[in-house]
Amino acid sequence: MEGVWLEDMMDRVTTFCKVRSALAPAIRPILEYVPPIRWAAMWWLGRQQPSEAKVDGLAYEVHPADFGVTFEIARTGDYEPATRSACIELLEPGMTFVDIGAHVGLFAVPAAITVGSEGRVIAFEPAPENRELLERNVARHTPGNVEVHAEAVADTEGSLTLARSQYNTGDHRLVNGSARGGVTVDVIALAPWLDSRGIEPDVIKMDVQGAEPLVIKGMSGLLEGDRPLAILLEFAPAMLRAAKSDPVEFLLQLTRSGFSLELIDERTGVRAAATCDDIMAACPSHGYVNLLAKRGRP
Repeated sequence: MEGVWLEDMMDRVTTFCKVRSALAPAIRPILEYVPPIRWAAMWWLGRQQPSEAKVDGLAYEVHPADFGVTFEIARTGDYEPATRSACIELLEPGMTFVDIGAHVGLFAVPAAITVGSEGRVIAFEPAPENRELLERNVARHTPGNVEVHAEAVADTEGSLTLARSQYNTGDHRLVNGSARGGVTVDVIALAPWLDSRGIEPDVIKMDVQGAEPLVIKGMSGLLEGDRPLAILLEFAPAMLRAAKSDPVEFLLQLTRSGFSLELIDERTGVRAAATCDDIMAACPSHGYVNLLAKRGRP
């Protein structure tokens, strides 16, 4: 029965991914730039979608009026199962996990359970409405080993404007969000922040909507040497170009630092070693793929 359930779930995820890839480029500009349609859609979603959703048997508080994470969970019963599974497989009791763009905790919570009370999870979530749900979900499920921080992560210390999406709570941006309303947030560079606290991460996940080059720049100290490290990230070439970054150079920076790259296919659940050319060929024109960058790890 478990095998049948998993097959059915993956079929739903596959169908959802195909439909999203086909329709999202047309729907997003309408929701972004046509307020009456956005207001009506958010009103309808807020009454159709739950304020609590179960993922892998854990109940999370979520945003009902959300065309991103909640929408995916409501239609598939899961959220990026292949990437979350890869994350958990990388973790062991006692490890340190850093979650950059933790949203409501769909990665941070199972990571905290996996690393246990001897391990540590550091979750960064600058959007106040996301962070409030994150803190409640963390308190509900984890063994007191999660630190929630309000800072955004980039390449320097200071403050920046977080441009907030009006329809997708997982699509707030530090870069390329000038058409949106924003909120000023504190910003840190990850490597010096961790170094000042004597923290050595084992696994890092980042979901930062085009700000990945800034985060990597602020991780320069972590990228040096050959210490084992795994990084899970979204890779969206169109977003990177809009933020004046070269997507191929971004990938090459990781490989030059000793990381091997794997594509994570949410449609099939398969992870496969990939070159920069493979990854660029796999990317939808206005979409993204999930990647795993590993150094010194099996």
